[in-house]
Amino acid sequence: MMLERTGIVLAGGLSTRMGRDKASLPWGGVDLLHNVLRSLVPVCGQLIVVSNVERAINIPDVIVVRDKYCGCGPLGGIHAGLSVSMSTYNFVVACDMPFVQSSLVDYMFRLAEGYDAVVPFVDGHYHPLHAIYSRQCLALIEIMLKDGRYRVAELFEELNMLLVKKGDLKEFDRDCSMLCNLNSPADVEKVLKNNE
Repeated sequence: MMLERTGIVLAGGLSTRMGRDKASLPWGGVDLLHNVLRSLVPVCGQLIVVSNVERAINIPDVIVVRDKYCGCGPLGGIHAGLSVSMSTYNFVVACDMPFVQSSLVDYMFRLAEGYDAVVPFVDGHYHPLHAIYSRQCLALIEIMLKDGRYRVAELFEELNMLLVKKGDLKEFDRDCSMLCNLNSPADVEKVLKNNE
């Protein structure tokens, strides 16, 4: 049975700049990973975490899967998540994006019909780890990974994409903070200071 919507959280990064596992960083009374999962529960029938280390997940029925193609960056994680998804459309997000909004994810899902991907495009930059991907992308991603091509931007060249512009995102958050990710202790400190 195909579900309508799946949320895929990538939690397998090396976190070299953070100096520790980002997914387990305390946030909002839980950790970054659970903070993101909590935001997806209202809008996703299936939840998948892509991680190459053991994860204790405190939300029922979350599937944890490892990369099939290791060391390939986010594209490998997207592949792993789509491989076990039971949905046509999948919201893929990094675990270090603490301001994911259920209402925006729902909006993006509603835009997805007929497209291979729905991707925020702000100030000249794609945001591939806060995006909807059709499971139909899986075959092309597999070809790319086998060929040693790991750039998500190269994948986008082959897809029928809908770009979500800054003006649309501002309907949900004036500062587009949902696209903020935490790469270093300085990033965490800055975000916490701005939200005091």
